[in-house]
Amino acid sequence: MTGSRRPVVSLSVRLVAGALVWTLLLLAAGGGVLALAFRDTVEREFSHRLDAMLRAMIAATEITPAGEVAVVHPLGDPRFDQIYSGWYWQVSEPGGRQLRSRSLWDGAFDSVDGGGALHTRRLTGPGGESLLLAERDLAFPEANGPVHVIIAGDLREVSDGVRRFDLLLVSALGLLGLGMVVAILIQVRFGLRPLRALAGDLDAVRAGTRPRLSQAYPREVAPLAEAMNGVLDQDAALIERARTHVGNLAHGLKTPLAIVAAELAGLADRRVLGDQLRVMERLIAHHLGRASAVAGAGRALGIKVPVREVAESLAGALSRIFAERKLVLDIDVPWDAAYGGHREDLEEMLGNLMENACKWSAGRIMMSGGAVNGALVLAVEDDGPGMSPEQMGDAARRGSRFDELAPGWGLGLSIVSDLVAVNGGDMGFSRSRLGGLCVTLRFPAR
Repeated sequence: MTGSRRPVVSLSVRLVAGALVWTLLLLAAGGGVLALAFRDTVEREFSHRLDAMLRAMIAATEITPAGEVAVVHPLGDPRFDQIYSGWYWQVSEPGGRQLRSRSLWDGAFDSVDGGGALHTRRLTGPGGESLLLAERDLAFPEANGPVHVIIAGDLREVSDGVRRFDLLLVSALGLLGLGMVVAILIQVRFGLRPLRALAGDLDAVRAGTRPRLSQAYPREVAPLAEAMNGVLDQDAALIERARTHVGNLAHGLKTPLAIVAAELAGLADRRVLGDQLRVMERLIAHHLGRASAVAGAGRALGIKVPVREVAESLAGALSRIFAERKLVLDIDVPWDAAYGGHREDLEEMLGNLMENACKWSAGRIMMSGGAVNGALVLAVEDDGPGMSPEQMGDAARRGSRFDELAPGWGLGLSIVSDLVAVNGGDMGFSRSRLGGLCVTLRFPAR
């Protein structure tokens, strides 16, 4: 029973949603900071206006010869003459007598002893409005005590100004956010265009109209395209090798089949037919074995196989197989040497080379390896007869047809050649330090 798959959100939606959330958060935070800063500025300016009016009120306040407080001239603001306009002033004598603006009508404010310093507070006015009140005590030599002066202003001016600013701010940030959303959509669509081009190229490859992906990709997408091209090239190489093996098989079966047909026509000795059937069986096993080895090979990303562990395991098995010959198998590979591919491929390559060395060796085989300039280099040497320089050059030129090199080389070395090529390496032949043949495998670093 298979579980239900969760719907996969497209990359465009993820990018747009992430950018949109972050943009909205930034706009909201910035708008909040601007609104608070503006409100604080307006309130400070309003407080300064009240302070200036209070100073003007102090300047207009005098003590008459009779010892009473008098406001000698008006403040010049008509709102102080309009009843419940929201702007009020009040002067209180030490004896309790009060002078008030006409706007205050019959209302009055409670006095707070500020000790001669300026004091501000908020309160509700006679008309139910919210007021900011500035007050202080004045000392006149002619008075019997402090004279308390009050100026109050309607905070609706602040609220109205802040409200208008907030409306303008929201409108401006809304337009800015809309513009940024459009910019994000354009940016995402433009930025993901190479991926859409890559998808189109893949469709073209699948349709057979082009063999590989285009190389005209941005730097961030180019490695993906190169990796895909590498897979396509490897698949093409595998298919070509499979075709070659099938062609070799067909070519090799022509002659035995012709002989079988001739013998059947002439009713000759059946032993000839048996020999030719065995030849065909050997050819089929040869080419199908190579094709199977190549089809299952390939380097795997992220896989590291310890070379020494595999080599010692193979050496132990070969020592038991060739126990009667008392061969000495030396392993000279550091423990940190690792092969970047499937373990089966490494076992197949080293197993064939070491088994072949055991067949030809006079008594000693050495398997060595390690990292050289970032590449993995493996060598299998023996003290057998080795190859002549002509045979080595012929092997290097023939590539995959090692089975035709000399009697006894067999299918194993051919399979090794194919596996090395599929895994991106190369194989070389040279004279061994032990006197026989040295087969070297080199795999470049990934």
